Amino acid sequence: MFLTHKKKNKGQENEDTSSSETERPYGNFYYKDVAELTGAGGWTVLFNEKKSFLDPQARKILETPEDYRPSLRTALDFYSDEYKARAAEAFMACSMGTPFNATVKMLRYNKQEFWAKAVGRPIYGENNEIVGIQGVFQDIDEEKLKELSLETSVKVIESQNSRLFNFAHIVSHNLRSHASNLSLTLDLLKSIDDATEEEELKSSLYQISESLNETINHLNEIVTAQAQSLDDRRLLNFDHVLQSTLSSISRMIEDTQTEIYSDFSEVPEIRYIPSYMESIFLNLITNAIKYRHPDRSPVIDICSYYEDERVCLMVKDNGLGIDLEKHGNDLFNMYQTFHTGKESVGIGLFITKNQIETLQGSIHVESKVDEGTTFKITF
Repeated sequence: MFLTHKKKNKGQENEDTSSSETERPYGNFYYKDVAELTGAGGWTVLFNEKKSFLDPQARKILETPEDYRPSLRTALDFYSDEYKARAAEAFMACSMGTPFNATVKMLRYNKQEFWAKAVGRPIYGENNEIVGIQGVFQDIDEEKLKELSLETSVKVIESQNSRLFNFAHIVSHNLRSHASNLSLTLDLLKSIDDATEEEELKSSLYQISESLNETINHLNEIVTAQAQSLDDRRLLNFDHVLQSTLSSISRMIEDTQTEIYSDFSEVPEIRYIPSYMESIFLNLITNAIKYRHPDRSPVIDICSYYEDERVCLMVKDNGLGIDLEKHGNDLFNMYQTFHTGKESVGIGLFITKNQIETLQGSIHVESKVDEGTTFKITF
């Protein structure tokens, strides 16, 4: 039986709220039809009686057994972990007189998640005291999932358009530079008479050709990274990928006496594209070793954790560090290097950023000169 209570607002005449008049007959066509049409279920909590009620539509949405008896103690069991605290706060505020209207993620009796629109308000007694709370919730899972899917698609398109624009700019700039050098060298070669200068110009042609080939290879890496199918994601173990990466650069690690510490206990696994994860580890670790401080051996700390319900990966080193005020805006650009005398062409971080953003993630850096650098990746 569903028990509902008439709300008595301040200034209203007293109303008789005896149980005989507050019982809602479920044979009433209008009530049942509206409830089924809107897919909205009702609930009531009475403080003095310490009783809770669910109407038939609420039980249908939650898929509760026939013998299930709702109680305030188990009310939060119907909310997902990420919304339990928010629901508790809303109920508490409602019991103090503040109604609520929110979209939340709920659980059916079998723990299946679904999105719901929930509304609640206080119930007032004869003396305007709050004697309980009541409300309705509506299953909007299908509509909400479509909305989230559309938002994700829009973000993907915006991200792809942005990367496409940047890629077009890079191609135009880099290839135009090589083409200009090649054209100038050929023009000089046509008019040169000195054999020594001719050999020098021919040598320049070889260098231009090698640089052009290297640029095309780099651009191909970027295209490959952006064209990777999202269906290629697999369940990866962070430690397994790390060990595989370290094995491939073991000589570099030994020669530089690098110490690497890792902790993946909080988040041991993630669904991701294997080649992307390997590339992330490889680029960040090799960068930390290349840009090590001359007065100390490299120490690299790597860990995974949750932040705001998203998986994060942190890679921290004790190297030279980067002046972010001077170079922060250029850090992830193509062919950007910030320390002299290092074997780097400035392509690794650019590719890493593109791979991360392709899967709707982000990468953030904190750094202090002569102290080290920390990269934080949010997946």
